[in-house]
Amino acid sequence: MADKIKKTRPELLKQRQQLNRFERFLPTLTLKKQQIQSEILKVRNEVRKLDEKMAEIIAHSDEWLLLFSESMPGPVTRFVKVKSIQRGYRNVAGIDLPVVSSVEYEICDFSRLATPPWLDEGLEFVKSLMELREQVKILHEQETLLQQELRKVTQRVNLFEKVMIPNSKNNIKLIRIALAEEQTSAVCRSKIAKGKG
Repeated sequence: MADKIKKTRPELLKQRQQLNRFERFLPTLTLKKQQIQSEILKVRNEVRKLDEKMAEIIAHSDEWLLLFSESMPGPVTRFVKVKSIQRGYRNVAGIDLPVVSSVEYEICDFSRLATPPWLDEGLEFVKSLMELREQVKILHEQETLLQQELRKVTQRVNLFEKVMIPNSKNNIKLIRIALAEEQTSAVCRSKIAKGKG
């Protein structure tokens, strides 16, 4: 790239302005990278908390296990399904991340006389586990989006730090050397011209 640049004062000014832009933009990119890394850690921590909460709920479900094993026409989970998930979005470092606003369930019709009396409470228990599962899915989706953006931002930071800024500095150095040589040769020529004249 150094061979293709013009070794003139306007080019020197252009290279200096370009270097200033790169050096101004780099801290912003670095900050964005740090924010994304921090958010990834938060999301992972939230996933861990929800996993622990689900494990705790399941551990306290021993009383339900006996009831769920009662003779019923099929498993209790067939009575409740996730109908829809309302999503919202939150912005982190310019990235729209999905969040769970609400979860709607569809409860199948069942005969109150043909099913055990604990079924309503059992369905609420199953719904709470399903909602936690949906929140964990969304958090994994958030982490994927954050990882993709982190990869892009890291590439840009590396491009600026390792390519663009060093190239601009090198170009400025080469142009300065060329201009200094040109000025020196002009002074020499003028002295020679004076000496002849």
